[in-house]
Amino acid sequence: MRRVAITAAAMVVLGLARSRTPSDGALCPTPRLSSPINEARLLALERENGCLDDGQDQPPASWPPGWKSATMSGGDVPPVRVVSDPYPTLHSVVVDAERDRVVFSDPNRHALWTYDRLAESKTRREVEPLGGIRGPATGMMFIAAVTLDREKKEIYTVDNDIGDRLMVFPYDADGNVKPKRVLDVPHQAWGISISDERNEFAVTVEAPREIVIYRKGAEGHEAPLRTIRGPKTHLGDPHGVFFDGVNNELVVTNHGNQGGRAPAPGDAPARQRGSRVAEPQPIEGGKFEEPSITVYPGDAKGDAAPLRRIQGDKTGLNWPMAIDVDRGRNEIAVANDGDSSIRIFRRTDTGNVAPVRVIHGPRTLINGPMGVAYDLKNGEIWVANYGDHTALVFPIAANGNVAPKRILRNAPQGAPTVGFGNPGAVAYDSKRDEILVPN
Repeated sequence: MRRVAITAAAMVVLGLARSRTPSDGALCPTPRLSSPINEARLLALERENGCLDDGQDQPPASWPPGWKSATMSGGDVPPVRVVSDPYPTLHSVVVDAERDRVVFSDPNRHALWTYDRLAESKTRREVEPLGGIRGPATGMMFIAAVTLDREKKEIYTVDNDIGDRLMVFPYDADGNVKPKRVLDVPHQAWGISISDERNEFAVTVEAPREIVIYRKGAEGHEAPLRTIRGPKTHLGDPHGVFFDGVNNELVVTNHGNQGGRAPAPGDAPARQRGSRVAEPQPIEGGKFEEPSITVYPGDAKGDAAPLRRIQGDKTGLNWPMAIDVDRGRNEIAVANDGDSSIRIFRRTDTGNVAPVRVIHGPRTLINGPMGVAYDLKNGEIWVANYGDHTALVFPIAANGNVAPKRILRNAPQGAPTVGFGNPGAVAYDSKRDEILVPN
C-alpha cells in the first residue's frame, strides 16, 4: 500500500551535527554538548566510529574552539514533538458470526483487536475491545490483512512492507504474546484468504505481482505449494484476495500498477529466504493499467491467464482493497478506497461491467475503506474505515447513499488521523512550511 500524507508541522530537531567523513564513509559527529562530558569518553566514541587514528589521544582539528563548553543533544533525548496517531487504525476486518466476534488488523499500533459483533458507539466515545494482541513478543509490524481459521480457532495476519512474516495466534491470545506459528512470506505480502475445502491459504504480494499458495499449517521457511505469476496473469499490484473453495476459484483485486521489471513467469518462487536468488528479470518500463478484479482456477499455478476479469470505466474501481464473496447471493463486495465506496458485483461478472449496487455517499460515512467482510448469518456487511476511526455495519442488501445500522468507534468522535501507512522517509517544504511523508 502506498499513500502520501502531507502534514503542516515543524521539523524535529536532531541532536548531532555531522562533519567529518572517515575512509569507510561513516559520518563523525562534531560535538556540541548539552552538559559536560568526559573527554576520554568522547575520544573513545570518535575512535570507535573510525574518526580517530589508533593511538590518537587528542581532539581532532575539526572540533571547533570552545567545544568543551558548547551544547548539543545526545543520549536518550526526547523529541521536540511527534506527529503520530495515538489511536488504532482499523484496516482489515473479518467476522466470526458463530462466536459473535469481529477482528480488525491495526497497522498503526501493530495490533489485532477483537470486538463483540454487536458492539456499537451510541455516544461520541469509543468502544472498548474484548481483547487485543499487541507488543514486541508478537513480532507484528506493519500488518495488513487478517483472516480466521474458524475450525481451528486461529487468527492469521501478515506483515506488508517490513517483517515479511505471516503470524498465527490462537483465538484466546491477548496482550504481548508470541505467535503460535510464523511463516516466511515474500516481501510486500498484503492480502490473505483461507480455503477450508482445499486445506490451503493464498497470499497476494504487491510488487512482484504474484499470488502464493501454502498448505494450512505451513510455518518456518516452508515454500509455497505453487505460485501464480507472469504476464498472462494480468496481476497488477494485487491486494485483496478471496479463496473460494466451493467454486474452486481465487478472486483478486488489482490496483493496476505494473513495475518497471517484468515479473518472473512460472511457478518457482522469485525469491525464497535461505536459497539462491533467481536471476533478475529484464527492465521493461513501468505503466499503469486500469484497476481490476481477476479470477483464477483454485489450482492455478505459474503464468496462468484469468478465467474472468472485471475491468473498465463502468466498474468504477479505484484503489480496490479488500474483497469478500457471498456465495449464497453470488456477489463480490470490494472496498473501493479511491472514492470511499463499497462496490458489489455479480460473482460471475466479466469485462467492463457496472456493479449491481454501490454503497456510497455522505450518509454512509464510508471514509477510505480498506476492509470489507460479509456476515452471512446475520445478513450484514462490515466496513473498516482507514480514513477515520470507525467501522460501519450495513444490511447485506444496502444500496446507495444509506446510513449504517451501527457504528463502532475506536477513538473519540472527530479524532483526526494522520494517514500514515508505514512511512519510509520525510522531507521539509520550507516554502509552504510543510512536512511531506511518503508512505
